Amino acid sequence: MDKTELFYWLIWWGWWLIQFILYTLLGALMCDGVYQIIVSLRGFWSQKKMPQAKRYRRFAVLVPAHNEAMVIVPLLKSLAGQNYPKNCYKVYASCDNCTDNTAELARENGAIALERFDDEHNGKTWNVRWALTKIPFEEYDALAMFDADNLADRNFLMSMNNYMELHPEAEAIQGVLDVKNPDDNWLTRSYALAYWFTNRFWQLARGLWGLSCTLGGTGLVIRTATLERIGWNLQSLTEDLEMSTRLILSGSRVHWNDAAVIYDEKPQDIAISKRQRTRWMQGHYWVFWNYGWDSLKAFFVTRKLQYLDLFLYLLAPAKSCLGIIIMIAGMAFTLVNNMVLYPSSDIPQSMLEWTLFFGLPVFSIIAFCLLCAIAGPSMHEKKFTLRYVKDTFAYFWFGLTWIPILFKAAFLAKDQGKWVKTEHTRGISLDDVKTKS
Repeated sequence: MDKTELFYWLIWWGWWLIQFILYTLLGALMCDGVYQIIVSLRGFWSQKKMPQAKRYRRFAVLVPAHNEAMVIVPLLKSLAGQNYPKNCYKVYASCDNCTDNTAELARENGAIALERFDDEHNGKTWNVRWALTKIPFEEYDALAMFDADNLADRNFLMSMNNYMELHPEAEAIQGVLDVKNPDDNWLTRSYALAYWFTNRFWQLARGLWGLSCTLGGTGLVIRTATLERIGWNLQSLTEDLEMSTRLILSGSRVHWNDAAVIYDEKPQDIAISKRQRTRWMQGHYWVFWNYGWDSLKAFFVTRKLQYLDLFLYLLAPAKSCLGIIIMIAGMAFTLVNNMVLYPSSDIPQSMLEWTLFFGLPVFSIIAFCLLCAIAGPSMHEKKFTLRYVKDTFAYFWFGLTWIPILFKAAFLAKDQGKWVKTEHTRGISLDDVKTKS
């Protein structure tokens, strides 16, 4: 075989190797997609109504805060107004390097203000770690945690107490993450659509299957015994995901309580939103690299589905990037293969065919956005509604803004030390939210 023949031989086999890799990866993503669809279908079911608990557990309620004077008072009022015995819970506001009057407002509204000043180790992960050393957990059964911009439904603690009695094995429980400002603009509505859909078809569905849900960083409850067992020496920018992962790998799981609801403020500015989501993805990639392979190994050792489910979730950002690359590479491969190497009639001929060739993936994504705009709000409002159909294309655009974030965060994942605060300004009350909904 001379050099020319060797060259063409390598080109030929290299081309088929590329085709094999593309089809293999595409097949893997399709299998994952089928699995996710099967799991999500359980979201059309509902949790059974819980009986009233026979005893009241004691909760330490922690509110990590950094310069949250504009929003913390409505949260503290919603906590003070809980439909739960006042002697069975105490609110702690951990004020991290605050330069405003957050601590003063916390004290005025019945909370114990823990003030922390540490310029080297700042951010929520370090703040929570420090605060947990200041709370006398021997006096409590569980820790409940809220972000300072949240609002807690009046029955949050009662619903968590009922769940803990019905499920004594539950070590960590996540409540429903609703949005307190969904109708501010297109961006907050997009966040709301995402949360309403995932609350039902990701979190609730997994809870009903007996799989593990994931902690959302707020609106959660963890038993004090679990904190003692696992600790809070977390290192990532997404302490909720890291804690979920460590809990699952320890043999437990995160439960979902569909009756315990909190309302979270979402950014109105796209630049702030991108910074927030970049931080989320930085932490997500870091957790995958540090725990992902352990979860896959645990699946092969135990054959328990929840470990594979965890691995697939930790892999989610990488899967999204891979899907985008495969879509573009697949189109390029098809065009080169059918127009240059093996010319045939199996290429688009008319304008309509070209539009379908390039547009079919886009049309499929828009169709999924439409599904989210109908199914999510309908399940959230417990009645069929088309109110958010008009936001389908805005939600599609919101999805497109994730693309650069996913790729950028992969290169920033090693940096878990810089916490960028998301500014909160919507100091609205629980009554305001209830009236609007």
